[in-house]
Amino acid sequence: MIAKHCTIDDLQKALRNINLKYGDNIRFKTLGQKGRNVNFTLTVNETKGPGGRIGHSGRRIKAACWHVHGDFFDALFRLVPSAEVVSLGRKITRETGNWEDWSIGSIAFPLMYSEACDCYRL
Repeated sequence: MIAKHCTIDDLQKALRNINLKYGDNIRFKTLGQKGRNVNFTLTVNETKGPGGRIGHSGRRIKAACWHVHGDFFDALFRLVPSAEVVSLGRKITRETGNWEDWSIGSIAFPLMYSEACDCYRL
């Protein structure tokens, strides 16, 4: 993902804020400055911990779930209202794009991104 109009420090603050909810299980897999933008990827420390994602096959994968991403973006926009994030070609801002759901499954095995974690089952 690419964050615009914010700093690495802003992203680290947003991560600290959401880790209160996810038991310090969320971390950056990648985090780096690229020109004026920040490239980053969210992941988990433990796949069975809070915020871990389940792949379309039903197996746990080392990635942060849809809820983590939505909470992270909300936290970032509270800190920096003018921030923007580009993810999978989608522009996410404080006003638009966050909490949009989409299918990550197939016709035979449908799965919405918001359902691919234990957060959904709680």
